[in-house]
Amino acid sequence: MSTTKMNRSYLYGSFPGSFGNPTAEEKRLIRELKRLFARRQGRRYHKGDVIYQPGDIDDSLYYIHSGKVKLAYLDESGRKLTLTILGEGEIFGEMVLIGRKERDLLAQVLQDAVIYEIERSRFLELLREKPELALEVMELFGRRTQEIERKLEDLVFKDIPTRLSRQILKLIEEHGVETREGVQIDFKITHKELADLIGSARENTTSALNRLAKEGILDKKRYRIIVKDEERLKEKSGI
Repeated sequence: MSTTKMNRSYLYGSFPGSFGNPTAEEKRLIRELKRLFARRQGRRYHKGDVIYQPGDIDDSLYYIHSGKVKLAYLDESGRKLTLTILGEGEIFGEMVLIGRKERDLLAQVLQDAVIYEIERSRFLELLREKPELALEVMELFGRRTQEIERKLEDLVFKDIPTRLSRQILKLIEEHGVETREGVQIDFKITHKELADLIGSARENTTSALNRLAKEGILDKKRYRIIVKDEERLKEKSGI
């Protein structure tokens, strides 16, 4: 099956290493991180591996060389809300830069990955050597904050079908590949994982997903989702 990486922006903009057009600052940060890791060996993770979880004490940032990682909030009862899915070229765990060593979120591998760990002291040393990179780090904080705010706004004001439509658009924005059938999310995702992304029960998410499939907007098979009609999906999302 022929595939082509997508370049689109609907709701959330792009992160370093995503399929948007990175800024000069983003390219510089990615280039410096690759240089930093040129002589290091990344750690291999498999789907389902936990990198850290709430309460863990950690003093590192993480750089995704390949694969996918999800960041999720867990409440006291164990319910999960996935905040974002990150891919190649992206950083997470950045809260250690402001002195927060205790983790608030769950970081779990969604697709087999190679990840580099960066000690806080070494990353700060890099910023001292290359102070122009500090702007990109500040922008990273800002983008992550905006994404959480949008997620919470959707949870409060949007119904499940709208939240699902918006989330699928976001996934094809950041992880979409062009195929003959339509735009495919480039990793396997279960109905439960989708439900965790929109703060819904799996049964309700499955029902909304089935309606989209019945209307010919998307196709789903073997944990793969292909969007066949983006315009109608945008209508469903209320964009």
